Amino acid sequence: MSRSDTMSLKTFWETVERRLAACSSGQLRAILRSMAQETPLTRRQTFLETLERVQETGDAVQNALRQDDLLADVAHLAAALKAAAELAGGRYGRPGREGYDDQGSARPYAEFVEPLEALFDRAEAAFDYGHLPLARAAYQGLFEILRLQDSRGRGVSVSSLTGVDGGHAFARYLRAVYETEPLESRPQALFEHMQPAARYGLVGLRPSLGALLRASTRPLPDREHFITDWIAFLRLQSGGAADAWLREAVRLSQGTDGLKMLARTEGRSRPRAYLDWFDALEEEDRLQEVFAAALEALQALPPTLPIRAAIADHLCAAAARLSDAEALHAGRWEAFLAQPLLSRLLDLWDAAPTEDKRTLWMRLAVAHVRDRLAHPPVHHIEVGWDADSTRGPVWVGTLVLAHGCLLAGEFDAARRLAEGGHVLGWSTGDNPQGLITSTFLVLLSGHSPDELPPNLAQVWQWGLDSGTDSSSSAGAAPMRERLEGAYAERFATASLSDGAQESLLSWCLDVAQRRVGAIVGGERRGSYGRVAVLTAACAEVLRLRGQAETATALAREMGDRFPGHRAFQTELRAALQNGGFIRSPA
Repeated sequence: MSRSDTMSLKTFWETVERRLAACSSGQLRAILRSMAQETPLTRRQTFLETLERVQETGDAVQNALRQDDLLADVAHLAAALKAAAELAGGRYGRPGREGYDDQGSARPYAEFVEPLEALFDRAEAAFDYGHLPLARAAYQGLFEILRLQDSRGRGVSVSSLTGVDGGHAFARYLRAVYETEPLESRPQALFEHMQPAARYGLVGLRPSLGALLRASTRPLPDREHFITDWIAFLRLQSGGAADAWLREAVRLSQGTDGLKMLARTEGRSRPRAYLDWFDALEEEDRLQEVFAAALEALQALPPTLPIRAAIADHLCAAAARLSDAEALHAGRWEAFLAQPLLSRLLDLWDAAPTEDKRTLWMRLAVAHVRDRLAHPPVHHIEVGWDADSTRGPVWVGTLVLAHGCLLAGEFDAARRLAEGGHVLGWSTGDNPQGLITSTFLVLLSGHSPDELPPNLAQVWQWGLDSGTDSSSSAGAAPMRERLEGAYAERFATASLSDGAQESLLSWCLDVAQRRVGAIVGGERRGSYGRVAVLTAACAEVLRLRGQAETATALAREMGDRFPGHRAFQTELRAALQNGGFIRSPA
């Protein structure tokens, strides 16, 4: 059941009270008679005893909430879960044995889920009624329960509590902390209580002052005074969390102008302030100012910071909407310099207006990647949920260099790069040999990628998929589709002399034969199908080039080379049939 399907305890009892108040005494008797008729045989005595215990109280709703017992009930559930965890640690065996649950599974503790949800509901009711010290203590105890685990790492996580919104509950907990602390100690107390969200299983949750403000309909006491103190306190703290909370507080109290001032005065030490400033300007549709501010940031920040790529993205978005093609391409180049990823290489390709410009930018990109590979940057990486991916170092792979060489038409450089690879491991790691070999085979076939015979088409797709990163710019097509489009354009304009073609063909056939030998000779059975398809693809290329007899000889040679490997023979026969070299059996 999702939280949207539930009703809070406070709302439920207030609704009950309103409906009872609207009933006459006769109607109340009718309701009780109806409840009595529905009471099971085994519960009749309990029902009668309940009627005898009912007494008028000064606050029926508060009594129904059982607030006096809340902390005791939390402590009792914690003790019961600890005892169950101790038993479960010995009862459940090693991984793979019957009864074992994956790490973090709540299955052995399913009986605690509903009581825990009910306690969260009562803590929320205490908060709603303004009993903030009680709510604070109850929430703290409940979140500590979520940290309990047995020796197998299992417990009740917040994700198991379908009736509890973890972020909502934590925001109310922080609001209760805020309102129960003296004004002078609030910044320190709030900072300490905001930190452990991840320890409570609230993975991915970034507690914020905004969430604390929204946690209650009541105005935040001493808001302006606190935010001033909060900003001053956070300036003295270190780490990504403190930096994020400072930027948030500045925006809440001073708006877009405050973020602009923060970026201009502290942007070198707090570069994400620039991104927050751009976000605020974009929300106000002030595109020209985003454009100018992004240029200002790129001039102010050191050239080696990866966050420059995110800044350049804002520049590009503004340039695109302002129809400034030159600035768009300049922004793409800045982004690639900061993060030399395949997706950003394709951004450069897509933004270039002509074939000559594409070739130029690919060659410049190749030079940059070579330099990065020769002189990798050294950055300090923050550890924890506040680690910022826009600031961490970017790993530059050889495959990006390979794509750059191929798209630039630097085929000799690509071949030299592939010669440093290995005939094994084409589909994993950073080995460019598979990509480069498959690209050369397509190029030598003389056909566009959408007109390839079946085996060559399969080898080409494997080449494109090898080592590609899954990232893509906002609004960009999936990586495979983008690569196919770029290579189709390159193949359409590529030109090789007859001598260069024969040299590349000889090299591709040699690589393929060595790969078949390493895999089949090494009895790597899981890859027999791949090298069978590669063999058939080479034969298809020879046939397309008018060398049908050589194609047949190649296929026969590969089959005769491993006569005792039945599994490979079966795969090779299937691939050759698929390519039309062998007739399918009737």
